Amino acid sequence: MSVERNKEIGRRWFEEMWSRPDFDLAYQLIHPDFKPDYIGIPKQGPELVIHEIKYFRSAFHDLRYSVEDLIADKTKVWVRYTAKMRHGGSAWGFEPTNKETEVDGMAILEVDQEGKVINQWGAFCLVDILVDLELVPPFWELCKYFPNKE
Repeated sequence: MSVERNKEIGRRWFEEMWSRPDFDLAYQLIHPDFKPDYIGIPKQGPELVIHEIKYFRSAFHDLRYSVEDLIADKTKVWVRYTAKMRHGGSAWGFEPTNKETEVDGMAILEVDQEGKVINQWGAFCLVDILVDLELVPPFWELCKYFPNKE
């Protein structure tokens, strides 16, 4: 694949597939064997990503990604993004707060010869989101919740 085509895939992954959401695009962009090791859902391919999108958006209905930076080669695309959202639904055991939050993250998408994403590695801090929404205490305050071991 060309570098420019891979950049387009990276941009469309976040700004269209996740932000709109466009589930038809999932079938265009994702290889049927897509199944990153870190995702523990018994699905693969486009159905896995559609499941992820639906679950995350059940808590954050208006989720919008902005691609901040893209770097690509012939087999991978590196994406740095900002996600903005309002917590309007329950997930992970938390009731909605209706508060807005924002998080920065990154992903590396591995693209095969046919232009399908076959693998993904990514990072964003869910704890930062939960702290920002005042659902969990900041990391530096967690010691208050554990017995003193002096």
